[in-house]
Amino acid sequence: MPMFHMKHRHSIIMKQIYIYTQNTTPDSYPTDAYILHWELWDTPEDHISVPALLQKYLLQIRTEHAAWAYDMARAVVSGQSVEDWFKCGESLSQWWCSLLYERHPKMTPSLYPIYKLRALELWLADKDAREIRLIGGDERLRRALSQFCLLTNRTFSSEGGSAGESRTLSRRLYAACPPRLRALLRFGHWMLTVRRRLPFIGDAPLADITGVPRGSGETGVIATYFPNIDVRLAEEGRFRSRYWENLHDALAEKGAPGVRWLFIRFPSPQGDLDQCLRWRDAFRANGKDGLSFDYLEEFIAPRDIRAAWKRCARLARVAEKLEEALRGAFCFKGSNMVFWEYMKEDWDESFKGWRCLERCLQLRGIANYVRRIGPQRWHVFPLENCPWERMLTHAAHSENAGPVYGAQHSTIRPTDFRYFDDPRAFDDPATKAFQPDRILANGSSALTQWRQAGAPDDRLGEIEALRYLYLREAPSSADAVPRPRLLVVTSFFADETFAHADLLARSLRAGLLDAFDIVVKPHPYLPVEEHLRKLLGDEARRLVFADGPIAAQLLPGVVVWASNSTTVALEAALRGLPLMVMQPCGDFDLCPLQDAPGLVRTGSLADVRNALADGAPAIPRLDPAFLRLDPALPRWRSLLGVPAAGGGQS
Repeated sequence: MPMFHMKHRHSIIMKQIYIYTQNTTPDSYPTDAYILHWELWDTPEDHISVPALLQKYLLQIRTEHAAWAYDMARAVVSGQSVEDWFKCGESLSQWWCSLLYERHPKMTPSLYPIYKLRALELWLADKDAREIRLIGGDERLRRALSQFCLLTNRTFSSEGGSAGESRTLSRRLYAACPPRLRALLRFGHWMLTVRRRLPFIGDAPLADITGVPRGSGETGVIATYFPNIDVRLAEEGRFRSRYWENLHDALAEKGAPGVRWLFIRFPSPQGDLDQCLRWRDAFRANGKDGLSFDYLEEFIAPRDIRAAWKRCARLARVAEKLEEALRGAFCFKGSNMVFWEYMKEDWDESFKGWRCLERCLQLRGIANYVRRIGPQRWHVFPLENCPWERMLTHAAHSENAGPVYGAQHSTIRPTDFRYFDDPRAFDDPATKAFQPDRILANGSSALTQWRQAGAPDDRLGEIEALRYLYLREAPSSADAVPRPRLLVVTSFFADETFAHADLLARSLRAGLLDAFDIVVKPHPYLPVEEHLRKLLGDEARRLVFADGPIAAQLLPGVVVWASNSTTVALEAALRGLPLMVMQPCGDFDLCPLQDAPGLVRTGSLADVRNALADGAPAIPRLDPAFLRLDPALPRWRSLLGVPAAGGGQS
């Protein structure tokens, strides 16, 4: 190759591409090729980060992904659509309740390499590169790139690498079990730990605390995760959910519709299931915070369990029949990057394994619940586009039981793929049945994202951000901390939390945090104190571990250092506090403020040093309408038929 001065490097047409995975660090890199890094964000000069490419093409790939999830249901095999194949006796196809359609970045971790592969393909579109060499990586990555090169007339080679992803022993054993055996084992556990405590409620009419007749149309349903509650009030027999906060007060006022609460069970450190049932019974006995308090599982009859098992067996047979025909369709439109190998586990779990059986059971229980309570003024749930939400919406629409509203309770990130359906799904008669009548954003950020993704304006609306109303009243200067304080807020997710804890420990040892008192606020679902004490030994004495509401920690004089996905980053920014947020670690960027001007990101000691060079990082700049914060709740009141504020108390 002719010699060129380095400043003309990017004008050279390079024929080879080297892709390095994180476990490969050569003494020197080739100088006559494109050098890509599969996992690194911070790369040497003139090298290319594949995660950064993913961010560049993210919205395009997300749109392609949503279109693929919709189009797959319409694919025809042996004269019948995939949607119809997966109905198996129900009107709502299991395809719409599968992990593949759900597109949750944490429930389906294989989406991350799939998106990176597609980003690589898009980047290659204008590159005259005919040879790809992979250094390291696992078997699935080698097979995906090898097949891509075969389809696009490129040459592929590889060296080094591992047989597969690193997993814990328990995860490897679980994955090694056939899907149906996994379903049987998890079902046995469910019967012992859940069903035994939540037996079928029976077929007799539901008894209301207030005697409001079934189907009177004067009541509404709020389906919500339980517990995540005010425990102090629960011990007094009062129900106040952290998801709904001040709405409880409005719904207790005179003239407000009565509420039936449907609990979606979710494990919580606040209390095991036995404790949760004691709280539920206390709410029922007190009768001040709702007409009824029921778990979904209480509406699953023994006959429904038998029917769910039969349907699960039929779905497994259908899945095996369709696999061979559909493997080649596991690629986005216009793409040659086939990702069947990455999605096979989710396919098996969705149509043969425990998730299949679990969702068959949920579908029966939700349908029974909707029929039992009759028509309602409204049905509301905290919108995350989970399968149970589609089941509830579909059941309410099928029974003409009243409108359904999905209300955003937290934040929406561009990488929350589950929130973004293909626009065609809102108009297609087969899919609009599981779409809420109203999609309610809690501020300008979510509303703008939904509009840009193609959600129809006649479905969109805004409501007050219940979870964040406390931010309306900022602490006074009298609440300021006496010394500089670093508040370290960790995440619900273990991978990013432990990456954050590791950088915290290294930063402390390097003396970068000497100017601060350090308070660690773990997510209540993932304690980190023991882990940090192991990392730091005697130096852990510098850390103070906090619990309770985050509002008590977001005080003047506090610098916030947040894990990648925690929404506390948003709360800190709205409080006007200096903020730095961890970069993602081997995963999508789930930061709720990832596009905010002035946001400081950390992934290395150098990042922390630079962020604190002037004593504190910058304060991100947000649109004042990012969240709708009005404690009078005029929009919620109008939506649910609650009299305007000041109409009197019951």
